[in-house]
Amino acid sequence: MIEYSVVSISNKKLVYETSNDPVSSENFCKISLDRGKRLIRKTLANHFKPEFWNLITDNGFYFCPVRDCPVYYFNNEQGIYLGSDNVQTTVMHKIEIGSENRPACYCKNVLESTIMDELLVRKCCDSLIDIQNFTQANTGKDCAITNPTGRCCGKQIREILQWAMDKRMEIEIPLMEEAMSCCNNIEEATSDSYLK
Repeated sequence: MIEYSVVSISNKKLVYETSNDPVSSENFCKISLDRGKRLIRKTLANHFKPEFWNLITDNGFYFCPVRDCPVYYFNNEQGIYLGSDNVQTTVMHKIEIGSENRPACYCKNVLESTIMDELLVRKCCDSLIDIQNFTQANTGKDCAITNPTGRCCGKQIREILQWAMDKRMEIEIPLMEEAMSCCNNIEEATSDSYLK
């Protein structure tokens, strides 16, 4: 593992360890060494803190998609790096699935916990269409503005759905086994009492 670092626009050192090979390209994050996602001006203006709006240009800004990389937005040509202290939006892509108050759909203001409630507590959903109908997640059309990546949340909603369905199975299988065990014990106790 090699440690890489840059200094953010607020003079905070952003550090990340990776085994990736260094890449010198405008669209690769200098910390995670992963390919960034190109952004447009209106996406940046909605997520940068106002004191950094003067840094926004029409070209050269990217979003780093690596969850634990401290760099959120970067412009390698200008040497501009923004971390969590420099943005005004909670970025779901930088938070672990299952975390409290994690956004899921920015267009419709849906939290991941709302989707989890539908899937795990109410058990009324088990498909993307159900999630869309019950929560309105993944039905918006303002992704370029509202989502910090400037892209649709569909991929992340499907990841949340898969994660929750896996959790549901982790919970339900042991409950089913316990219920079957109880039924067997009752059946044995009942048949023993008839034999006496």
